[in-house]
Amino acid sequence: MKVFERAIRRANIPIAMSKGFNPHPKLSLPLALSVGIVSKDEVLEVELLQSVPSGSLVENLGRQLPKEIQILSVEAIPLSSKSPVRDVTYEIIFKEPGFLNTLKISEFLQQSAIVVNRTKDGYQKPFDIRPSIQEITVKPDGLILSIKMTSKGMARPEEVLRALCGNGEKELFEIIRTKVNLFSSA
Repeated sequence: MKVFERAIRRANIPIAMSKGFNPHPKLSLPLALSVGIVSKDEVLEVELLQSVPSGSLVENLGRQLPKEIQILSVEAIPLSSKSPVRDVTYEIIFKEPGFLNTLKISEFLQQSAIVVNRTKDGYQKPFDIRPSIQEITVKPDGLILSIKMTSKGMARPEEVLRALCGNGEKELFEIIRTKVNLFSSA
């Protein structure tokens, strides 16, 4: 967030500021990235004071960002409706490709409910991740996992892997978020 705050300031982009004693730029990431997960696609929402042409915004902001961060697209959304996340795609790369052959994906997807326990404030709460799992596709060294937002929330990729593999140890695989789809970008 600090990288974008500073780049926006250096690019002289007219960003809206919060009110109060300690105003800060109005920008947000609609879906926080879990610790240990790499991302190739992120969405940043920025509230501007005035309309700025997309090309100009991409060019001016792009010049101020580190070369590892690239702006792929810009989309104007109405101020009244922040864009909720529709679905997210993850690439799962197994460190031992042979492990992939032991997974029973079709049986897993045929289950009507897959309940995991989430811990919050020291309490465990059951959460059914099955409604959130859209698709699991096998590739040579891993999986493509598509997870959608439901009215009760969204499954986490590590929860799906723990339920599918019987072991969600992060030493067995790498998780890469490859796409975040918003309702406004359909």
